[in-house]
Amino acid sequence: MSDYADQGARVVWCLRRRATNVRCLVFAQGIPVEARVMHDRDIVLTEVFEEEWMALDWARVYGDRLRAQGWHDVPETPAHAV
Repeated sequence: MSDYADQGARVVWCLRRRATNVRCLVFAQGIPVEARVMHDRDIVLTEVFEEEWMALDWARVYGDRLRAQGWHDVPETPAHAV
């Protein structure tokens, strides 16, 4: 189990373009709820929300923008796990 799963994170999506993986994690065990975008193990963006549904909506829109730029969904496998 990864450190992020131990912290209560849930992977919302995992995308890949060329050799780069990007994923969105949502930490929703309390308030505030945090959405975190990661490239491999590097945090590139963090947003904080009052409620989980707000974080999930933001994550959906952000993921859709990346898909429109050529990123593709990949399954969350052990090779891609956080």
